[in-house]
Amino acid sequence: MQEPKLSTMVVLYNLNLKINTSLILENLPLDDNIIKIEKKGVLVRGTSSRDKIKRRSTKKSKESNTGFGRNSITIVTLNNGDGSLPLKEITTKIFQNGVFHMTGILDPLYDEHTLKYILNKIFSYCSQSILDFNNTYEILKRRVVLMNYTTEILPKNTIPRELLYKNIKNLHDPNIVASYDPDVYPGVKIQFIDSNWTAKVFRTGKMILTGVTSKDDCFKFISLLIDLFKISLPLK
Repeated sequence: MQEPKLSTMVVLYNLNLKINTSLILENLPLDDNIIKIEKKGVLVRGTSSRDKIKRRSTKKSKESNTGFGRNSITIVTLNNGDGSLPLKEITTKIFQNGVFHMTGILDPLYDEHTLKYILNKIFSYCSQSILDFNNTYEILKRRVVLMNYTTEILPKNTIPRELLYKNIKNLHDPNIVASYDPDVYPGVKIQFIDSNWTAKVFRTGKMILTGVTSKDDCFKFISLLIDLFKISLPLK
C-alpha cells in the first residue's frame, strides 16, 4: 500500500466565550486574509474560491429559523500558518457557545494561526460581540474530529470492483459493509462498522480513507484493509 497522504482535516475548538455572531457578521471587516463572512439566509459579504465553481442548478432549500446552526456564522480566511506553509483557504464556522469548527486543515499550524487571526480581529473591531468581554480567551479543548487520507493499492493493478464488492459481501462479516453502484459512484465503499472507518476503492487502485481521527488510526485502518484484500481481492 502506498504511504497515505492527508487530504483534509476537520478541527473543533471549544473556547470560554459566549458570542453574538450577528454582531460579528455586521461589524467584522473583510481584509486580505478574511475574504468572506456569511450567515446563511441573512447576509453574505465577500467571496471564496468555492463560489467560483459552477454547480448544477438545484432547487433552493428553505432556510430554517431553528436548529443548531441558526446562530452560527461562517468565515473564510486565507492562511499560511506561521508563514512556512502554502497559502490556502480555511473555513471556520463560529457558534454562539464558543465552538469554532474548522475545515480545510492540512497542518496544525493552519488552525492555530487561523484561530488567533480571527479572534484578534474580533477583539479589535467588534469586541461588543463577546459577552462579558475582558480582552482575553481560553482554549478549553482542541480536537480533530475527522481526517481524510488518500492512498493507492500497490503494485498498481486494475481493480475488479464488482468482484471485490461481491467477495466482501460473501464474507458475511457483520462488521464490514460494502456497497457498489457504478451508476451512482465509481468506487466500492467499504465501511467498518465498529470504528465507522470508510474506504472508497476505485478502478485504478486509488483509495480515499475517511472517518479516522489520527495518523495511528489511518495505519490501523490500512492494516485491516490489507488483511481484507488478501481474501477478497485476487490480483496478479
